[in-house]
Amino acid sequence: MHTQKTDILTDACNLKLDEFVKFYLTLANKSLNHLGIHSENASIIATSLAKEIGYNSNETQLIEYAGLLHDIGKLFVPAELLNSARALTSIEFEIIKTHASFGYGVLDNFKTLPKDIKYFAYEHHYRQGFGYPKRLLYNDGADKVLVDILTIADSFSAIMEPRVYKRNLTEQEAYIIMTDDTNEKNKGLNFEVLQVLKYLIEKQKITLKDFF
Repeated sequence: MHTQKTDILTDACNLKLDEFVKFYLTLANKSLNHLGIHSENASIIATSLAKEIGYNSNETQLIEYAGLLHDIGKLFVPAELLNSARALTSIEFEIIKTHASFGYGVLDNFKTLPKDIKYFAYEHHYRQGFGYPKRLLYNDGADKVLVDILTIADSFSAIMEPRVYKRNLTEQEAYIIMTDDTNEKNKGLNFEVLQVLKYLIEKQKITLKDFF
């Protein structure tokens, strides 16, 4: 009987998290250039990578939710910057960067949320020190490869997505861009994870949601 009650409580907690994620994705799609679809695709890619690398079901579920919530801080960044069709100024880009710390702050209000999900929201642009933010929040056992997986999944999804200033790209085209050694944005990407991504692309193991 005690086990049955525990299962019911667990299901209720999971339902609340799922409801919150659904609300966030709907809001993001309506207000921020379909950020919700981007988040879902980043989650799909990250989960596929984690499974292929050999992470267990608990770890892949962790990265699944991290992918869905990693950009939640963009709700606190001016929409006109995120939806801009022009190149951003250096000051505007610094404002965009604040979404990582805003995301951590929002998720930190959910005390029952695994701390790694909050950490991933903060570090998904870190790129082993070549990205941002520069200061690590903590280093107490969080899996850095999972952070690298989310970084690559986030970038891969974003590169493929259509914008007012560019068409959508194929998986193969996006991969070529991400592995261009002359591109400064690629510094710090995990080469081993990129190789797994290449395998998934070649074997057509990634099924994404339709772009907007």
